[in-house]
Formats: sequence, structure tokens, C-alpha cells
Amino acid sequence: MALPSSSLSSQIHTGATTQCIPHFHSSLNAGTSAGKRRSLYLRWGKDNQAKKLGPSKIVACAGQDPFSVPTLVKREFPPGFWKDHVIESLMPSYKVAPSDEKRIETLISEIKNMFRSMGYGETNPSAYDTAWVARIPAVDGSEKPQFPETLEWILQNQLKDGSWGEEFYFLAYDRILATLACIITLTIWQTGDTQVQKGIEFFKTQAGKIEEEADSHRPSGFEIVFPAMLKEAKALGLDLPYELPFIQQITEKREAKLQRLPPDLLYALPTTLLYSLEGLQEIVDWEKIMKLQSKDGSSLSSPASTAAVFMRTGNKKCLEFLNFVLKKFGNHVPCHYPLDLFERLWAVDTVERLGIDHHFKEEIKDALDYVYSHWDERGIGWARENPVPDIDDDTAMGLRILRLHGYNVSSDVLKTFRDENGEFFCFLGQTQRGVTDMLNVNRCSHVAFPGETILEEAKLCTERYLRNALEDAGAFDKWALKKNIRGEVEYALEYPWHRSMPRLEARSYIENYGPNDVWLGKTMYMMPNISNEKYLELAKLDFNRVQFLHRQELQDIRRWWNSSGFSELGFTRERVAEIYFSPASFLFEPEFATCRAVYTKTSNFTVILDDLYDAHGTLDNLKLFSESVKRWDLSLVDQMPQDMKICFKGFYNTFNEIAEEGRKRQGRDVLGYIRKVWEVQLGAYTKEAEWSTARYVPSYDEYIENASVSIALGTVALIRALFTGEILTDDILSKIGRDSKFLYLMGSTGRFVNAPKTYHPERGQGEGGFAVQCYMKDHPGISEEEALKHVYSFMDNAFDELKREFVNNRDVPAPCRGGVFETGGIMQLFYMEGGGLTLSPDMEIKGHVKNSLFPPVA
Repeated sequence: MALPSSSLSSQIHTGATTQCIPHFHSSLNAGTSAGKRRSLYLRWGKDNQAKKLGPSKIVACAGQDPFSVPTLVKREFPPGFWKDHVIESLMPSYKVAPSDEKRIETLISEIKNMFRSMGYGETNPSAYDTAWVARIPAVDGSEKPQFPETLEWILQNQLKDGSWGEEFYFLAYDRILATLACIITLTIWQTGDTQVQKGIEFFKTQAGKIEEEADSHRPSGFEIVFPAMLKEAKALGLDLPYELPFIQQITEKREAKLQRLPPDLLYALPTTLLYSLEGLQEIVDWEKIMKLQSKDGSSLSSPASTAAVFMRTGNKKCLEFLNFVLKKFGNHVPCHYPLDLFERLWAVDTVERLGIDHHFKEEIKDALDYVYSHWDERGIGWARENPVPDIDDDTAMGLRILRLHGYNVSSDVLKTFRDENGEFFCFLGQTQRGVTDMLNVNRCSHVAFPGETILEEAKLCTERYLRNALEDAGAFDKWALKKNIRGEVEYALEYPWHRSMPRLEARSYIENYGPNDVWLGKTMYMMPNISNEKYLELAKLDFNRVQFLHRQELQDIRRWWNSSGFSELGFTRERVAEIYFSPASFLFEPEFATCRAVYTKTSNFTVILDDLYDAHGTLDNLKLFSESVKRWDLSLVDQMPQDMKICFKGFYNTFNEIAEEGRKRQGRDVLGYIRKVWEVQLGAYTKEAEWSTARYVPSYDEYIENASVSIALGTVALIRALFTGEILTDDILSKIGRDSKFLYLMGSTGRFVNAPKTYHPERGQGEGGFAVQCYMKDHPGISEEEALKHVYSFMDNAFDELKREFVNNRDVPAPCRGGVFETGGIMQLFYMEGGGLTLSPDMEIKGHVKNSLFPPVA
């Protein structure tokens, strides 16, 4: 894969002197003189006299005027790092055992069943909500509970320490709230005296721990319902420490919140206050509040709040909802239900981030079809009939995932969650934000299309929030207790979507994923179809199995490289492992083995020939090479110098083999197609060589048009498309062909992705630098800053357009479409820190190659 360089200079022989002028290719090689490899370079001194520099392969160019003769600076290609002995030394002893294969198949089957059985959502009991439902007196007027099974559940599920709540996690807020609700209910029904006493003792000894917990861990609505229940407990004569400082503080927070509440807001539109009506009973106008009842009869899906509404109003729909929930769970209720949209979106996100989504394509489609059928332009909540949308679990994640899977969704949906200051929040009417919701909004912001300012604003807002959160060692998430939310945020900020290759994200998320993560609503709750050990087990086994295959493929590619004689070529970069890492990082599935091999071999040739055309060959020899490719004539090799013979023989043999394999897959001859792709590529190389020889500086548009081809990403994408498993008609190929907008955008963004890293006010450094020169030539008098700003704007707009083409170009099969986009995306990763393959082995890229291909995950 030919990649942009950090130098824009080449040398031409002009009789008596050798001059440095801007060149256009992607390598850092210098030119040759009179058909020989350049071994002597000249520096222009202050006296404008040429001075010898000595042997070198690479120069960089600098000068005070974009069209003046610059100064030459020697540079060298770093040697290749991934030699055979290095690869051998890193080979682990891991082998894929038959038992692993069997376990993988079992886990795939079990997870498919999890997806297929998704209904309204799976979650754990809420002692708090169950206690509220257990309060309801029998509707027949008898002095019994309407749901005696819930009362029995409370009696049977007190924990050993006397509390109620989530057994496997201790959060004082959660335990104290649930325990208070249970002892009140048992007291009301005058039963379970022993349990009540144990609960009181727990409250007395543990309530003070709330002061030690982070305020961000306070459950939703705690400051509303907890003081109200304390007041009720006091009226019942329960012996509790009502004068504790934190109780006074919580009570004050409740009063302050209610004072800020506009009188009619509670009834004007659905808000999260509906979730906590059991704590607002003394101020609620029950007739008015019923106008905001959810379609399913609930009060914002909360069993506790719905139970309180029913006891106040006797509304039959409330009772129907509670019966519906108990029919599902039997003798208890969760903290909110249904959770159908939340469950499906997070399950899809989980398998995608863990890199196992390729096993569940049908299940993912079914889940997303369901979510999309309930999509609303105001946003969505955790359930399909939830009238209060949220930005975190559902709307932002839904927008991102649905868009990337081709569903038509508008970013305007996020306007619901932005206040007058441009800040984003989780729920309408709330100002509190958490790390998880801001992380999901940030991830969503990177799928912006051109002109979607709301997503650009979301990106800036959330990046600022998340970076501040990382600086605060005590920062916690408001909505979840996750294994490593810090690690998730760090990865998202460093590798946003367009730079996050699936294999890198899978490895990272395997380390960060918590199979026992819990969420915070009114109480702690778990989602077993989202946080599940089976996902993690499959992810590890699958990662290691695929990685084992990738290591074998890399060794095969290394053997091809050596047997072709390319290791003898001293003028080119040896970046075989880095190039193989490119397709392996995104096109990783076992069925794409041939596609990866074709991608890697084609990319290696773009590097070799880029270096050949860029600096090593004479113009006559380059034209001979191009003619040999056009005629597909091996006899012309006798007229070539030795290193060029090696190049052409390897090229000829390799692409004959690729064409034969392509014929088998496509059912027709594809050699002519492959040759034509290369003719166009070599034509772009030749044009730039001719420009360099003639000292011609093209117009900006002329340069962009050719540069989008000479980057060679299109050549790689067009040839590997034949091996994605799809039969490609001429019509399909034309939609990603040389004249397509899709390929042009990929090439353009790939060419200039390193411009911000390589441009320097001293002209000649970086493709961005030469683009600036071309633009300044077209617009005399414009400043460097203005020209550079234009180049940056061009890159940003082109990449947004590329995203839109990737998402909306549905006439092209997904593997082909994804291959074009990801080929551009890998450039974003290679040039994140500048350098790319030219300055590789970069430590960052070296780490990615190693982690993706060598050490198995444990």
C-alpha cells in the first residue's frame, strides 16, 4: 500500500547540476541521475553553490519560496523490523485444540438462542420495587396483599447481614434504600418481625457508609424517594437514626429540588419524575398525572412508581401492567421493565466490540429491525413504549449502530438532549451527566455526515467532558458500575471509530469488558443478555483461533516475499508484516484468507513500485516497465536493469496467480481487469515522474485528481474486491471503480491524512505541504495559513462524504463497501502519529502488529 510521505522532494539531472524540486510520490526516496541509482547528493549553500552530501537514499526539501530551489537534507528509511527471526521469536506455543473448536460452536449456539429469545428484556429482582408492589392491598377488599407472592419473596430473600438488595455488589445507597422499603412493607402487613429487626440493625450500622460513597453513585431519584420513605417509617414508629447528618443533607437536597421544580412541569410533559412518583405522593395531582401514563399502563416502566399510582387511583391499566410484569418474573419485579430496546442495542454493541459479531449476522439484523420499528424522531428510551427518551443507553447508541447498518436515521434526534448552553445531558429536564452517556454520545458523533453540526458539537462537548473525567481520579459513572470504564474512555478518545480497527477494538474490549457489570437505576440491576461470561469466553477463544490463522498467513506471505527476491531490492521499504496487519485488522474472518493474501501482495507491490517510480528508476526505464505491464509481455524484461527485472517477474507471476484464483471465484477471466487497474495506477506514477522531470507544478485540482490515484489505495481495494465472496458484475464494479465518488474520496482522504502531521512552513515537507503550494499557485497572494486551512477543510469534508458513501451506497455488497472504507480507515490509524509506513517501524504501529498477531488473549 503506497502511503503519503513526509517529504516532497526529488532530484533531476539537468546537465551540469542536480537540483531539488517538489515531487509528488508517497515515498521518501530521492531520484536518480542518468539511469544510475543516485548515490551522491548536493546541498545548495548560501552562496547558491552546489556542495556534495555523500551517499544517501532519501532527502527532504526546504526553502523560503514555494518555487525556489530548496535545501537538501539527508534522510534514511528505517530498516524493516519484522524480519523472519523476529517473527519466529514471537511465535507463541498456542495451538487451536479440538476442544476449543467444540466449545466455540457451543457458545455460538447458546448466544444465538439468547438473541432469539429476547423479548421484553431479562434482568434481576429489585427488592425495593418488589416491596412497593407487595404493599398493594387486595382489590377484593380483604385484608391481604394483592400479590402475596411478593410479600413472601421479601421474607425469603433477606441477606445474611440483615439487608435487602443486590447480593454480589455492595453499594450502601442501594442496600439502605431497598432495606428501608422492605422493613416498611413488612411493618405495614405486620409480619416478619425478626426480619424487620435485623433490617433495622443493618440500617443503624451501615447507613453512615453512604457518606463515604461517591455522590455519582447515588441511584436515580434517591433524593426524592428516600426522605419520603423515612417520613413514613417515622410515622410507623420504626426505630431508625433519623438525625444522621447525611439524612439531613438528603432531605435538604429533596427540598431544594422540589423548590426549583416549576409548578406545572410535572404535568406538562413526561419527565424522569414519573419514575419516582412514590416519593412525591404528597404533592401530586393524581388526576393530572394520569394524562402522562405510559401506553402499557406503567409510570415510566417503574413497578414501584406504578404501584404507588395504583394505590392512589385504582387505575386498572396500572394493575394490568403489574400483572404483566409478575407473569414474567413470578414472585418479584425488577426496577424497571420492559427493557427491550436497551437490551437489544447493548447486546449488538457488545458482540461488535468483542469482535464476535460475524457469528450473529442474522440475529443482529433481527434485533436492529426491532429497534428501528420503534425509532422515534424525539429519541427512544429503554422500552418501546417509554415516553421519556434517553441519550445514553438508547438514542445515541441507536443512532450510531442503526446508521452504520444502513438504517435511515437523522442526527436531529440529538437536539432533544442539548440545553441552551450547547451541553448534552441524558434525560430531558436533567442537568446531570455520566461517563457512560457522554462516551456513547462521543462514539455516536464520529458517524457524522457532511453538514451535521449537531454531531460536531456533540464531539467537542463530550471530548471535553471525557478528558476532564480522566483527569479526575475520583470520577465515577452515574449510570453503571463497570469493570474498567476508564479504559473504555481512553481507547475511545485515542482510537475513534474511523481509526478503530475491529481487531484492535476487540483486544482492548476483551480486557475492559465486565461480564458482571451492573447498572444504576433507582436500584442496582443487571442485564444478563448484555453482561455475560459467555460473550467473553467466546471472544477470547475466537480471537486466539483467528490470530493463530493470521500468524500462519503472515509466514506464508514472508515466504512469498523472500522467494520472489524482493528482499534483495535495496531501494524499497520492507514492511511486509505491517502491510499484512492492515487487512488482518479489519478483514479478519477466516473466510477472507485469500482476500487478505491478495490485499497484502497488492499493497506490497504498490510500495515497491511507488519507490521505483518515485526515486529509483529513470524515466525511460519507468516507461519500459509501464509498457511491459500494458502488453503483459515478459520478454521485455531483458531490457531492464536487474532490480527492475526482479520487480517485473515477481509482479507478472503474482498477478497471473491472483487472476487465476479470481477467475475461479468470479466465473470469468479477470486478468484484463487487473491489468487495467494497474495501468491506471502506473499512469499516475508516471505522470508525477514527468511533472518532476519537467519541474511542473500542477494546479490544485489537477494535483488532487492524480494524487487520489497515485496513493494506490484504490488499486488495492479494486483488486481485493474480487475475493470478498461476492460475484461482482460490471455494474457493481463501476460503483466502486476509478470513476466512482467512493474511490475518489477514499484516495483523497488517504493522500492527505498525514498532512497535519507533515506540513511545515518551510515548504516541501509532506503531501500537505505540496498541496499548499499548488493551492497558493492557483490563488496568488493567499497566505500559507489560509492555504493550509483550505487543505484541512478539504480533508474533513472529504472524510465526512466518505462516511456517507460507505453508509448509503447500498448497491455495493457490504464486504466490498466495507473494504473500500476500511482501506481508507487504516490510513487514519497509520498516520495517527505521523510517519505511516515510510517512517515505520513506528513504536505505535509495532505494538498494534504485535498485539494483533502474536500474544494470545488470556
